[in-house]
Amino acid sequence: MDYDFETLSHGTSFFPIGIHKTVMPPNYSLGENAKYSILYSHWHPEFEFFYLARGDCVFTVGGVEYPIKEGEVVFVPSGALHSAYRTKNNCQSVFYAAVFSRLFFGSPTDVIYEKYISPVVSGELKFNTVFRRNVPWQAEIIDLLTEIISLYDCGPYDRDPLHGKHPELFLKSDESGAEITIKSNLLRIWKLLVTSAERVRQPKSADRLNRERIRQAIDFIHRHYAEPLTLEQIASESCMSREYFSRVFKAETLKTPFEYLIRYRISRAMELLDQSDMSITEIAGKCGFSGTGYFNVKFSEIAGCTPREYRRGRAVNHKAAPGCKYG
Repeated sequence: MDYDFETLSHGTSFFPIGIHKTVMPPNYSLGENAKYSILYSHWHPEFEFFYLARGDCVFTVGGVEYPIKEGEVVFVPSGALHSAYRTKNNCQSVFYAAVFSRLFFGSPTDVIYEKYISPVVSGELKFNTVFRRNVPWQAEIIDLLTEIISLYDCGPYDRDPLHGKHPELFLKSDESGAEITIKSNLLRIWKLLVTSAERVRQPKSADRLNRERIRQAIDFIHRHYAEPLTLEQIASESCMSREYFSRVFKAETLKTPFEYLIRYRISRAMELLDQSDMSITEIAGKCGFSGTGYFNVKFSEIAGCTPREYRRGRAVNHKAAPGCKYG
């Protein structure tokens, strides 16, 4: 099979976690020579927890195969190639994938990211891969993950399970504080993982220097976002060439420098829309946009609604980010 980069969406830019449910009926496979495949071989930059709710399978991560039984969990690191197959094809398989950005816990300038996320991405810390109920701390991780999954509505999927192979579920509308529970549970899971992690190597000094330089660039963006900025200006703050800076910045933040700049400008615009009576034209100018046309386009792309609709408390996209208000 081809090794594919996954293009599925995983949550929103404001809450970057997605829960996907898959049901594979008996005598079904994703391909003729796919070894009873139930999950195609692919990779993505996000972390993932795979929870097998029904059936048995063999899960492959980075070329290593792990037999998995019902009720067990697999951790997939950022960028790792992974897939799954059944050894017998006469039973149903049901599994969930919780896929979340490495930025879910905070920005690269956050101490949580620096101490507990970056070492996992770089390979300095290696987490356990499979979690089983006969190990108490692993059973706790399974319980925390299944509580997260329970907050999502499976109704639309269950009515048409094969409409999409791995559709993303949506939070139940009557679950107050669901986002807090999800983030809290993931932080508790991450602490358990870090506590039991194997330290593989120390990061190279060049890696540490690059992260510090990227933090300097981010601080510069936060101070000067309202000004006309060029890539050369931002890169110069990090003492890097434009090309090298762009590569390092995206590796650390998962965004290009200008994607980060635009998102930061939009987040500040949201604050002004909430907290001031300034006109939309004034807000656009205050946040570094030369005109309202481009401002409106980027705001809608990121927030799921126009600035005017945001201020009025109406969203045009039912998948709008939590930053948008609903009437």
